[in-house]
Amino acid sequence: MKHKIFIGTFLFLLVQSQFVLGQTNSIEQKSYTKVDSLFNSLYQSNKTGAAFAIIKNGETTYKNFKGLANIEYHLPITDSTAFHIASISKQFTVYLALLLEKEGKLSFKDDIRSHLPELNHLSNTITIKNLTNHTHGLPNIHELASLKGIFPKQQINHKEIVQLLLNIKQTNFKTGDKYEYNNTGYILLAEIIERVGKKPFNEQLKQKIFLPLGMNHSEAINDANITVKNKAYSYQLRNDKYENLPLKLSAIGSSGINTTINDLSLWSKNYQNPIVGSRAFYDKMEQATYLNSGKKISYGLGLQFETYKGLNIVFHGGGDAGYRSYILHIPKHQLSIIILANTNDFSALDAVYKTVDILLKDYIKSEGKTEVKLSNKQLKKYEGTYEFQPGIYFNIIAKNDTLYFQQNGTKGINPLPHLKDNIFDFPYIKYSKITFYEDKFDFRIADFNYECIKTVIKEPNFNEKNLDNFVGLFRNEEFKIIYELTVVDNKLNLRRTFGGDIV
Repeated sequence: MKHKIFIGTFLFLLVQSQFVLGQTNSIEQKSYTKVDSLFNSLYQSNKTGAAFAIIKNGETTYKNFKGLANIEYHLPITDSTAFHIASISKQFTVYLALLLEKEGKLSFKDDIRSHLPELNHLSNTITIKNLTNHTHGLPNIHELASLKGIFPKQQINHKEIVQLLLNIKQTNFKTGDKYEYNNTGYILLAEIIERVGKKPFNEQLKQKIFLPLGMNHSEAINDANITVKNKAYSYQLRNDKYENLPLKLSAIGSSGINTTINDLSLWSKNYQNPIVGSRAFYDKMEQATYLNSGKKISYGLGLQFETYKGLNIVFHGGGDAGYRSYILHIPKHQLSIIILANTNDFSALDAVYKTVDILLKDYIKSEGKTEVKLSNKQLKKYEGTYEFQPGIYFNIIAKNDTLYFQQNGTKGINPLPHLKDNIFDFPYIKYSKITFYEDKFDFRIADFNYECIKTVIKEPNFNEKNLDNFVGLFRNEEFKIIYELTVVDNKLNLRRTFGGDIV
């Protein structure tokens, strides 16, 4: 009987889309019909799906949902389905910290060592602001958990993560020298908030933001084993079959919030017309970050901002396991677009940005590809080997008046279509491009920007090396990890207490 009820409810929801058009709304209803067609083309009723909303002038003018929150039991996504929103949680953490700053309990100029004496040994001064704009230089929690053999196979909760981070002995770079997006800063900020507020982070978030805004179905979860009411489950599609893809790292501050499309719409309305906090809070969050070199970064405090087809936009995305989330604001038009999904692909970005194209077609500017063809001589200045991350290198090759991309150590090369000036399309990953500067390029993948520095790789000649010089046991004191190096078949071999050996 229950299954019949669910199926009936499901069929009703599939045909239900909500249109609430106010008299002052300048967007025509036929535009929303096109949005409806777009959303229904991206998601299907019998697969993972999404919840979608548009807020215009403080009112929800469109809402739709499609797909399954739970595939095993064929439970549909509704506007009361709770999604893990991953990194969108960061803006809530910043907002909570701004509220505490207004109360005089902390300052974004504070040296974090004054709140976290466990890190007094760090030589670099790191402020709370550095934690929130990703210029702190602290190692990323995902990499630290991998070194310990926890991630990606095992689960780790927030308390365990904090203990891991409080054992950090040094930074990867001097504070302010680089922008390097990672979750460590926000997890430590959540710990600071708990200490200065003298209450658990999730309680403060609830009392100061969720309840005043009426976000009664939102909560921060610090352990993946905690049950969540009306939860959307996380999946991945492999060989045409869905597999469960559960969260492994349960961190709050950087992530951890579960919420519904209705509740997140209330949060977007607060952006358009602040009830909790003030417009000054958002203004502070939208101030660009400047590195020690003077380079400008279009990331402030938990929010990103840039120009899209001539429109000034403010946004942030989130992605973890099978969850995808996105909030985009266009302040000039008092327009916000939200999507929550349990489909781990780029359909969420398609829904958001194609909706902008539909609703604001009279205001956007074309960003078509340049008609100027660059010669081999002009392209040669971009040639070289660039470091993406330690141990990962890319080669840029100029050939036949075309620029090519190659992963170092492979034979294949892939053309990079020229967009304009020093910008090239990277068509192999959606929403990606490469922008060249002197001796480096920025690799933009969706909302993430990776700075790749030109370098020279000198391949070692192992025939000239005595590998026995490297043999031994090596202990990492910060995290109590032991690695063993041995020589096997004249090759250096790394052995760990977890996982397989590495040559």
